[in-house]
Amino acid sequence: MSQRRWQGSGSKYTLSWGNQPWTLELEADRPGMRSVDRPADCVLALDGVAAVSRFDPAALTGKSLVRVERLAHRVEATYTASRWGGLEVRASWSPTSRHDGIDLEIQVSASSVGELRGLETFVFSQITDPGASTGEPHWIWVRPRDSRSAGFSYDGRVPAVDLRRLTTLPLLDSIAPGLSQVAALGPGRDSGGRYLEMVHPHDVARRIFWGQSQPDLAIAGQLHIRYGLFGHDLEKGVIIRARIRGLWISGRDIAVLTPVALRDFLETPPPLGP
Repeated sequence: MSQRRWQGSGSKYTLSWGNQPWTLELEADRPGMRSVDRPADCVLALDGVAAVSRFDPAALTGKSLVRVERLAHRVEATYTASRWGGLEVRASWSPTSRHDGIDLEIQVSASSVGELRGLETFVFSQITDPGASTGEPHWIWVRPRDSRSAGFSYDGRVPAVDLRRLTTLPLLDSIAPGLSQVAALGPGRDSGGRYLEMVHPHDVARRIFWGQSQPDLAIAGQLHIRYGLFGHDLEKGVIIRARIRGLWISGRDIAVLTPVALRDFLETPPPLGP
C-alpha cells in the first residue's frame, strides 16, 4: 500500500487505481472518485440524503463541506446537511491493504430528536460501457434489505415520475448472504480490468439500479447503482457507520479472486474510534 498514496491537498486529491488516474473531488456535486480518462465514470460518490417524505440530492456537496483532513492513507471530509436536523456526514476514502481497492467509510450523526425517520445516506457509482445504447429509457430496480426498507420507495421520498418506472424486487435470504446481495460488477475495460463493488448487506437499506432489465449483479455490464445506506431512525447522540469497497480486478482473475475479495471484505471488522 506504500505505493498507493494520495497526492494533492485541500479538497482535491489524485491516486493511481486500477492502472488508471483518478481524482477525489470533495467539492463536486457528487463528492467522490472520478476517472481522469473517462469523466463519466464516477464511483464511491456521495449522492444526497433521504428520509420519510424527503429527498435532497444536493445535501452533500461542496456547499455543505465543512472540514477536510488527510490522515495517513485516509482522506476524510465532513459535510453538514442544511435543514436536516443537524445531520453531519463524515466520509473517508482510503486504499485497502490487500487487492487494488478503496474503502469508503460513512459515519452519520444528528442533533435532532424524532426528525430523521428512515434516514438514508446515498452513495452513487457509475461505470459506463462505451458500446451500450443510451437512447432507451432506463427502468429503476430496487433491491430492499427488509420489508421496512421495501416501503421506502413509496413513503414520499421518491418522485412520482420515478415511481412510474420503478420495480421493487423480492427480498433475499439475509441469513446466508449470496453474491447478488453484497456485490455489483461493472463492465470490462480496454486494460482487461473489471470493477467490483461490495457492501455489507446490513449496512444498506436499498440498492437502486438503472437498466433495461432486472439486474444480474454477477454478470452485469454497465453499472449504474445508488446505495441507500442505513435506513434507520437517527436520534441525537447516536452514531452509525457503514462501509463500501471498490476493487479493480483483472479479467483473468475475476472468477478466482472475487470470492476471496468478498470474504476478506465481510470478515474485516469496522474501524474503531471516532
